[in-house]
Amino acid sequence: MSLVAPIVDGVLQTRTDSSDSLSKANNNPNEVSSDMFLTLLVAEMQNQDPLEPTSNTEWVSQYATFTQVEQMNEVTASMDLVRANGLVGQEVIVKVTSQSTGETSYKRGNVDYVLVENGEPLLVIDENKYSIDDLDTIASSQYFGAYDKYSEFTVKMASIPDSTVLTKSHQGLVKSVYDLYNGMSDYEKEYVEKFAAEEMIKYKNCVAKMETLGLSLEDKVEPETTLDDVIDSFNTKMDELMSQIGSINERVDAIATVQSNDVNTSTKEESSMTEEETEEVSDEVLDQLTEDTQTA
Repeated sequence: MSLVAPIVDGVLQTRTDSSDSLSKANNNPNEVSSDMFLTLLVAEMQNQDPLEPTSNTEWVSQYATFTQVEQMNEVTASMDLVRANGLVGQEVIVKVTSQSTGETSYKRGNVDYVLVENGEPLLVIDENKYSIDDLDTIASSQYFGAYDKYSEFTVKMASIPDSTVLTKSHQGLVKSVYDLYNGMSDYEKEYVEKFAAEEMIKYKNCVAKMETLGLSLEDKVEPETTLDDVIDSFNTKMDELMSQIGSINERVDAIATVQSNDVNTSTKEESSMTEEETEEVSDEVLDQLTEDTQTA
């Protein structure tokens, strides 16, 4: 809400839609109070033609007629109050015509509560009071939600050039509208298709042009990971790990076998060398004994 009063034709406007609504409600020219009626009745009696005075029956008839009208006004006021109370919490649009400029403005918002001033129920919207006579539109939140999406859709489409001149640089703009439309409910889509028919034709042409340029407007959605997926992944990794462990064990066994064969071969060679050395030692001993015997 602006804190500065607007200026129209060089004149500072100190009145608001709310004040215009209240002024109209408090100055209803068709409303006649009982005091006003009695004043008029006394004036009529004082100024009647003495030669043709009004009969008592006619006075009573006039008063009865006024009483009926007054009772009808009270019933209407009571119905307006019930109607106003039923609007609390609902989103509405009030239409107010400025008494100073004659311009019509609209106020949209939720009815926070209802006040009664001078017998007139007033709708309080954003702490501003409006006469129930200014009520213009009552709609469901679903309808207003669809209207908001429609407004956003038309604004976005107005910022996109015609499909014939679209290039790859416009992918972001088209995608923003694409995401907006696909995020709508069925009710909102029907609303947009009905009230923004021309924009829908342009939208479809723009999407088709992006596809022609080889650009995708779809978001890549990662599949949702479930508990079964986690278990399967764990089992797969465990199988791979066990397989690797098995391969390592096989290699260890193979190395151990090779080393064992090498040890056996080495032992046999050592044994062979010992026998040969023993034979050589025996021969030397025999030769020495023979020489000693011959010498003796």
